[in-house]
Amino acid sequence: MAAKQISLPAKLINGGIAGIVGVTCVFPIDLAKTRLQNQQNGSRLYTSMSDCLIKTIRSEGYFGMYRGAAVNLTLVTPEKAIKLAANDFFRHHLSKDGKLTLVKEMLAGCGAGTCQVIVTTPMEMLKIQLQDAGRLGKRKLNTSVALSQAEVFLGKSAPMWCFERIHFM
Repeated sequence: MAAKQISLPAKLINGGIAGIVGVTCVFPIDLAKTRLQNQQNGSRLYTSMSDCLIKTIRSEGYFGMYRGAAVNLTLVTPEKAIKLAANDFFRHHLSKDGKLTLVKEMLAGCGAGTCQVIVTTPMEMLKIQLQDAGRLGKRKLNTSVALSQAEVFLGKSAPMWCFERIHFM
């Protein structure tokens, strides 16, 4: 029996649903990780992940644990679409008679991951700023910072922008 091909829209819908469920389940842990990482040595607000989550719920309410999640939820479907489409593209171009060696499968995954990272890094930076806003007592994101980062991104190539952001953080 031949394997039935799953249509691209079905892959996109399944990937989007999986991404939404994943973001919803993992986001509070990601928020705590980001806030713990962004603490200054002299002014430690949190001692552990559980301490961070408890203090976040007390000061910002239950939905405070999801500060910045809208960015991730908005990003999930396009991110998965890019990753799936790029993976299919690379697998198609690397395969001979529909068969891939392990190395070529890894290359296809690497290419798909690279495409995904280039597109999603600006949104990840925005998500981190939103997550950290609660720790700093800010209620609104500094729009001028977000706009200047968008200008930097649009004015440079995506890989160079990503490298600079990661390297000089």
